[in-house]
Amino acid sequence: MRTDELIDHLSGVLEPVPTAPVLRILALGLGIGAILSALIMTATIGIRPDLMDAMGGSAFWLKFTYTIVVAALGLVIVDRLARPDSDIGRYLFLLAVPVLVMAAMAVMQMLPADAVTRDALIMGHSARVCSILIAGLGLPLFIGLFWSLRQLAPTRLTEAGAAAGLLAGSAAASIYAFHCTESTPTFIAIWYTAGIALTTALGAGLGRWLLRW
Repeated sequence: MRTDELIDHLSGVLEPVPTAPVLRILALGLGIGAILSALIMTATIGIRPDLMDAMGGSAFWLKFTYTIVVAALGLVIVDRLARPDSDIGRYLFLLAVPVLVMAAMAVMQMLPADAVTRDALIMGHSARVCSILIAGLGLPLFIGLFWSLRQLAPTRLTEAGAAAGLLAGSAAASIYAFHCTESTPTFIAIWYTAGIALTTALGAGLGRWLLRW
């Protein structure tokens, strides 16, 4: 019997998984990963020295809200995919909303700008490292979430891996926001989203192998 057929056969007789135990297992992996990620960031690149002043302005909360909303939707999707035969279509639609809103804000910021200003908006001061740092900080979260999923019953392994990568990347981006001084919608729409996309792609690539029963 092929692996896909075996999974279909087994999932057909599985009972629905209660919500609370699944969320507890996911929260454990996510929480441990987030703590490790925050500790690594603090010990290596550090927290921005003007954090308290930055938190008094709307620019900081724009990027933090973006990453947190994506992370919250990512958690819902991971929770759904940790169970057999769950539908995630509407959540993917909701996930597109914050991404499109941020992209629209970036376009509105870029349109009236001249060439020099556009280049500054795109590159900022840290474009070369932003996405890589987010993906790097996402690794502890990635490992924690994959551990959680291996305790559960995902059947769509590639999708579950991608969702875990999405959650890991967006949670890592939320942590990275406490270090990063970039706050323009253009920079966030490009480089924060790229960092999240990196971990999502990594999760999709590894999910089929690391989440196999």
